[in-house]
Amino acid sequence: MGRKSLAAERRSELVSAYARVLAEHGQTGATIAAIAEEAGMAPSMVHHYFAGKHALQSALLDALVGRFRAQLAEPGEPKAGEAKAGEPPLANFAEAALGLGARADLVAARAWVALFAEAQSDAILFQKVRRLLDVEVDAIQKRSRGKLGTPDACAVMSFVMGALVFGAFAPKKAAGFAAPSLKTFMTALAK
Repeated sequence: MGRKSLAAERRSELVSAYARVLAEHGQTGATIAAIAEEAGMAPSMVHHYFAGKHALQSALLDALVGRFRAQLAEPGEPKAGEAKAGEPPLANFAEAALGLGARADLVAARAWVALFAEAQSDAILFQKVRRLLDVEVDAIQKRSRGKLGTPDACAVMSFVMGALVFGAFAPKKAAGFAAPSLKTFMTALAK
C-alpha cells in the first residue's frame, strides 16, 4: 500500500488537533486559530483543507466512527458479533465502545461528547449523528444474532452514550466500570 498523500496527512492532523482542542476547551474554544496552533500550522491551512465548521465536524465524526469500527475488528480478536469463550455475543462491542485497555482514548470520548452537544444546536450535525445512531442500533441488533430488539439495542446505545458523557466529565470515577457493566447489561437483555 502506498504512502498517504500530503493532503490526507494534513487533513488527518487537523482533525486530530480539532479533537484535542474540543476535548480541552469545548466547542467555543475550538476556533480556527486554536486548531491551527494545536496542529502547528497556519490558520489558512485549516481553511484550505476544510470548507467550514461543518466539514471539520463531519471529518471528526467520520474519524471517530472509523476508530471505533477498527477497534471492533482488531487482529486476533473475535470478529464483530463473535464473543470470546464465556462472554456474551456483544462483549467485543462493549470493549470497543467503552473498554479502558490500551485502546482507551479520553480525547476521543470528550470529542464524542462535544459533537453530541453541538448537534443539539446544529441541524446538519444533528442529522448526521442521528443517522449514525440508527446505523449503530441496527448493527447492535445484528451482532446480537436476533436476541436484542430495537428497544434493547437503543438501551445499549443509551448506556454507551451515557458512559461516554460520564467518563468525559469524571474519568477517574468512570474508570473500569463501563465495559464490564455494559456486558452484564447486555447479557441480561439477551436472556
